[in-house]
Amino acid sequence: MTMNVLIPDGNSTWALSVINCLAKQSDIRLFVLSNKKRTATKFSRYTDYYKFYPKTDDSSWVNTINKEIKNNNIDIVVPIAEEEIGFFIKNIKLISSKAKVISLPNWTSFDIAINKRKLGDFSVENNIPYPKSLFIKELDSLETNNRIISFPVLLKPLKQKGGDGIIKFNSKGNLQSYISENPSEVGYFIQEYIEGYDIDCSVLCLNGEIITHTIQKGYLPGHSPYAPHLGVTFVENDDVFRIVEHLMNTLNWSGVAHIDLRFDNKTKTYYVLEINARFWGSVEASKFAGVNFPLLVCELAKNNNIETKAYKHIDYMRFKGVLKYIKKHPSFIFNLKFIFNNTETKSVLTDPTPTLYKFLEWSKRHLF
Repeated sequence: MTMNVLIPDGNSTWALSVINCLAKQSDIRLFVLSNKKRTATKFSRYTDYYKFYPKTDDSSWVNTINKEIKNNNIDIVVPIAEEEIGFFIKNIKLISSKAKVISLPNWTSFDIAINKRKLGDFSVENNIPYPKSLFIKELDSLETNNRIISFPVLLKPLKQKGGDGIIKFNSKGNLQSYISENPSEVGYFIQEYIEGYDIDCSVLCLNGEIITHTIQKGYLPGHSPYAPHLGVTFVENDDVFRIVEHLMNTLNWSGVAHIDLRFDNKTKTYYVLEINARFWGSVEASKFAGVNFPLLVCELAKNNNIETKAYKHIDYMRFKGVLKYIKKHPSFIFNLKFIFNNTETKSVLTDPTPTLYKFLEWSKRHLF
């Protein structure tokens, strides 16, 4: 029986990765809404229906969602990014019961997850390892609280994701100069820098219990030291799992999440850095490792039994990672078995138009 799946935020950064995970499922048809007339998802061969709607208020968007559910006989609604997930959490009682929305956390837990300051306070209160952090409104507060943290530190934006906007400061003087020259209405979130390595855990939960998960460690850096890695290795790590299990249980989490952690070389401890309360860029990598999170959330929404199995310990590269690696190691281009079985390359070649569209959009911004 065909399952009609609605993605209401087809303009989100991670929508195409989710579509690729649901692609080639013979019993799934994909309906995509977007507040942009053109996005990469519009040009995917796997998108059965694409419709543009201008950004609007919550009440109008509820009406639009319900109209699309009725007109297209939608079975499952899959919001992708945090903005849309937050909308559905707030308005879930107004969404037509003709379709089922995937499992989502409650608003209190969601609000903690997406707010670095609240997550830090919550972690300290619940014995979850979290780096020493400081939130200040103005420069004078740094003097008052300068003994709380030690340098070097990271200045992190409160809203941005994916490592964007993070700046490292090795001395108090440099940090003071930056703050004095860059006033902020929302304040500054400062966190001790941890010398070590990043490791991530992706989960699907229901009422605080982890149904399935994967753990990955990066080996091919992205465009900045704090950006997601372009190449990851899937690993087992009991210490990481125990920390994430405690975190999700304490939050009583439902739905997907991608938790960023960092190992401290000095203390030999893993610290929670961030909760991505949404789908993530390497969600397709988890599919290659044997855990297809987008498909599983749909099955869970249908109340189907989910078959969980151990994920494979594989290496995986994003398509950008393949290009970057070939540039440094030209002979890698002959490793066709890895390129076609452990990277995004096959997805790009079977559905090239979205990638071409993204390249053209990037060219407009950077070359012209």
